[in-house]
Amino acid sequence: MRSSSARLVVATLTLLSMCSTLTAQAAHGGVRGAVTDDSGGVLPGVVVVATSRDEQVLGTAVTDETGSYAFNALPAGLVRLTFQLEGFAPTVDGLTIEAGTESRLDEQLTVAPVAETVIVYGRAPVDPPAPPPPPPPPAVIPVPAHDHESICGPAKPGAGAEPFGTIHSHRYETDRDLYTKDDQLTLNGGTLNGLEVGQNLVVRRHYRVSGGGAAATGEHTSGLVQVVAADERTSTAVVVYACDELRKGDFLAPFNPEPVRIPDPAGIPVFDDAARILFADAGQMLGAPRRLMVIDQGRDAGIRVGQRLTLFRRPRRSAATPAVVAEAVVVAIRADSATIRVERATDAIAFGEWAAPQRQPSRDRGLSPADTAVERKGREGR
Repeated sequence: MRSSSARLVVATLTLLSMCSTLTAQAAHGGVRGAVTDDSGGVLPGVVVVATSRDEQVLGTAVTDETGSYAFNALPAGLVRLTFQLEGFAPTVDGLTIEAGTESRLDEQLTVAPVAETVIVYGRAPVDPPAPPPPPPPPAVIPVPAHDHESICGPAKPGAGAEPFGTIHSHRYETDRDLYTKDDQLTLNGGTLNGLEVGQNLVVRRHYRVSGGGAAATGEHTSGLVQVVAADERTSTAVVVYACDELRKGDFLAPFNPEPVRIPDPAGIPVFDDAARILFADAGQMLGAPRRLMVIDQGRDAGIRVGQRLTLFRRPRRSAATPAVVAEAVVVAIRADSATIRVERATDAIAFGEWAAPQRQPSRDRGLSPADTAVERKGREGR
């Protein structure tokens, strides 16, 4: 009699567990699809981000070699899918996820438009007097050879304000707000700010970023200028090169050229010394190959330019192996942060994930056998 009662209790508990599982599954649904270009060719490497009505990130996926992606457990209701790939215009689609079912959504990306200006000259009906010839462009002193990515990458803002001033306007077209290579600019800053002829300055601006639920401020570099004339309060500068378009109001900062360095050989990731990934450049939601991102460790933590990093996600269980998602190289450093370039990736890289510095075996004799085993698994995953 007692045995029959025990079997009844076990059967009841099993049935309740199955009902709970089925209820949880019924509250979610899935979506899959494929991404192609204008010609119908498949597009691998497309980052697909699923967000809720209140813009909460529900999941990320990257299309495989057949251009396919899939989300298996999205909450029922309205979901927005954002498709992004370098060189293509991003698209956003909305769909309703139905509980317990799988939807299909295929997407076609178009090549991002390229703006082009065409100037047509024609003879006036009556020939006016010839205008005076434009003044010759100012002579620019050659800039020392350096790694452009070390200048153009995003960065964590420094603690102190830069003393050199801001961009006021174009020298001849004062109604213009955007500037590019070879433009001559008027600066709000002169010799009283420490400016002098021949000085090279980077041009920066701040932008708002958010990740992991915490808002932050990033620093974007828009280009490099050289001072060609200066008085006490104003100066004239020429745009040496543009990372993208320089803007009115961008501020000036010292130029610290970083030589091009060959990345270190691949080493052993030290997961216990990992830095947190803070954000990518302005307008970028996730990390992908060739993109630049910022981590929260720099020179003070022993990070070096050229050092390789292993990007990973921490496991939910303490004994589990970290999930390696990408490799990166340090291109610029500050005291408490560094800019990294993603070399290759097996998944999208989200803010708040981790970057482990790779050490050469000769420098890491203190690694435990467990660390070595973890690193071996990480290499197999790549």
